[in-house]
Amino acid sequence: MILSAPRITAMNRDGSPRKSLLAALELPAGTSVVELHTDGTPDLDRFLRLHELERRLVARAVPSRKSDFGDARWCAHEALRRWGRDEPILRGEKGMPLFPEGIVGTLSHTDGLRGALVGDAGVWRSVGLDVEKAQPLTGGVFNAVTSPLERWSLSRLTGSERSENLLGTVLFSAKECVYKSWFPLAGRFLDFDEAELHLEIDHGFGRGAVGSGDVGGTWRARLLTSPTPVEEITGSWVIRDSYVATVCGIRR
Repeated sequence: MILSAPRITAMNRDGSPRKSLLAALELPAGTSVVELHTDGTPDLDRFLRLHELERRLVARAVPSRKSDFGDARWCAHEALRRWGRDEPILRGEKGMPLFPEGIVGTLSHTDGLRGALVGDAGVWRSVGLDVEKAQPLTGGVFNAVTSPLERWSLSRLTGSERSENLLGTVLFSAKECVYKSWFPLAGRFLDFDEAELHLEIDHGFGRGAVGSGDVGGTWRARLLTSPTPVEEITGSWVIRDSYVATVCGIRR
């Protein structure tokens, strides 16, 4: 089967088109991706457009949470419509979004950016997408989400502690991506120390260095837990426009 290139839509809060940040990733072939950029102010417009069953999932939440939830699911519905399978996206175990039969999908949001990726379950067992603000992790968090081997590996990629901690944010995001793609297959929680991440920088990507411009590359995760439905997950990452984004897909 020859898969088409990903179909990518990027827009501002008012619906106007904009340059895609997620297009800089090596997105899974044949998927649909929608990203929404906002000013960070909670807005319930898209939340109120969701199906009643979806709105009930966060009925008691504060407006900012409803805004994040509504925007991310709105992105997913926009992507699903291209597959002719738009249905309420409910919630499974551990908050996992439940996509229509035959579709795999993933959601993510952070201040000012929301995104969703969906694909054919006949091609992809699962997919993962994560977005974060491009801010260096604090020392305590950095040490909590990375192993000594991972920290050593990051130190070899960059020449400063700040850049190393910014790559720590990339590693954190990639581990979130691993979890999002691993959980639908394994059905259980995966802790930070149960996956070992290795990052590579693509020195042909853009013109920046870590902390000074656009930069990206690939990552590889080795699962350290047993049993596991997959032993390794690979993906790509990018730092662009003050955001970190990571993605992966597990093929059938």
